[in-house]
Amino acid sequence: MTDRSVRFTPQFFERLDELLPAERSPDGAPSAADFLLYDLPRIRDQLAADFEGNTLPADEAPLRVWVGSGVVVPNVALFAYVTDDNSVEVISLLIG
Repeated sequence: MTDRSVRFTPQFFERLDELLPAERSPDGAPSAADFLLYDLPRIRDQLAADFEGNTLPADEAPLRVWVGSGVVVPNVALFAYVTDDNSVEVISLLIG
């Protein structure tokens, strides 16, 4: 099986900016850039390698959710689906 292409929508980045600040806080709370550099590459690689095996069905088909923990965030969920060209498109996220 060939890895799928993984794309992130503008809505994904807008949501990320709502959840994490642009700069790391003085007490060390992560920034959006920290998440993009340290957590997202591993998650992206998992989605590319085995989307169905690394995600669970969400309430609305064809949406699926990847749930896990990160290096800079304790819990994260990404919402994605497979497009007509067999790519993965990530549309939103939650960070806990």
